[in-house]
This record gives sequence, C-alpha cells and structure tokens, in this order.
Amino acid sequence: MEGFTYTDLFETKGIEYIVVIVFLLLLIPFWVMVNRKSEVVQHIQQGIRVLAPKFLRIPKGLFFSRNHTWLELEKSGQVKIGLDDFLQNVLGKISIQPLKSAGDTVKKGEALVLIQQGGKRLRVQSPISGEIVAANVLSGDSDPYGTNELEAGWLYSIMPDSWQKETSGFLLGDEAAKWFADEITRLKDFLNINLARQAGVSTIMAFQEGGELELYPLAKLDAGIWDEFQNEFLEQG
Repeated sequence: MEGFTYTDLFETKGIEYIVVIVFLLLLIPFWVMVNRKSEVVQHIQQGIRVLAPKFLRIPKGLFFSRNHTWLELEKSGQVKIGLDDFLQNVLGKISIQPLKSAGDTVKKGEALVLIQQGGKRLRVQSPISGEIVAANVLSGDSDPYGTNELEAGWLYSIMPDSWQKETSGFLLGDEAAKWFADEITRLKDFLNINLARQAGVSTIMAFQEGGELELYPLAKLDAGIWDEFQNEFLEQG
C-alpha cells in the first residue's frame, strides 16, 4: 500500500519500551500494597503505645506479689526478685538505687530499692524474708524479666526463710493476668481522682480517646502523686 511503512517492532527499541511499561504496571500495585502495609504497621505501633492488659508481659511460671514485684523460685531454693512490667510501663525511664547488698538479711515489707526519676521517689519492698545471696545493678530501661543473664531484670537473689508461708497470696498465670487488668482499671480511677483534685474539679479524664492510658502516665506527674501511688499500689503484701 502506497505510503504505508512496516516496522518490525523487534528490530527497534519498541520492545524495550513495552517491557518498561509492563514492569511499571506490575510495580504500581506492589508499591500500593507495601505502602498500605507500612501504614498498618505504623498504626499498630501507635496502638501499642498504651497501657492495656493485652500488652503487658506476664511470663508463665513466675509468682507476682501485689506490691508489683515478681519472684522466680529456682532449683537451688533461691528466689530471684524483680519489678513487674506494669510498674515499668507506668513510670517510664527510671534509676534504681539498691538498699541491700549480698550477705544482708531482709524482712518481708522492708525496702529493697529506691526508684528515682528526677526528684521523685518510690520505695520497693521485699515480698519475702531471707538472706540476700546476690544483687544485680540495673539500668532504668532493663527488660523486667530478662532474656539472658546479661540482660536479666532481676534485682536480688534471696534464700527465703519462710517461702510457703509468705507466698500464699501470690499470683500465677491467668490469676495474675486478671489482677493486672484490675490494676490498670484501678490506676485509671487513681489518676482521675488525683488529677481532678489537683485541678480543683470534680472529675478529669487523663486518657486517650477510647479510655486507654498512655504509657508512662506517672512520668510527667509530680512527687505528690508519686507519694499517693506509693501508698495505693506499692504498700500491699
């Protein structure tokens, strides 16, 4: 046909353009999918930034005292003691000052460590009586339970005097999980009452939308509320 020119696409660079176009068509949905996954992950991470029962670590096999310490009975008969995940998620970054050393004896209810943050303090009491075999120097952001000896979150190893007698009210497993959920509810009430009192109003909501507490709610609060928290949450056996 006059004026018609036939071009073999495979003899030109046209095939390369087609490959590029096909590649882009495949890449666009993949990019959209990855971007959506990134948004979902970000949303989940933001959601985890709350103090909720389902996010607390409550390892099986540990005993939990109502003064927010955990205990692990070892084969040797010694007991390791540390701070629970609830307490560390309430306070945020802290420094820990030991009050006892290896070789000391301690009575149940006697102060073991001071928790400090700025000029604010809390006393953590021993959940059991006995002789201190070893003390562990911790940073304020230690894993409360530890994944190995180098990262272990225990405070003291104690040879107990009256293990069975003094631990009859301690919590394990599902019972501990329910108690932690109740403690979070109690903390919400505690903050609501104390912040309202400071503000001079009858009630105040210090929570995120949906009623969830942000992590580290005590970190920005004053020493007076820390003293009240000591009385309400850490003076229980």
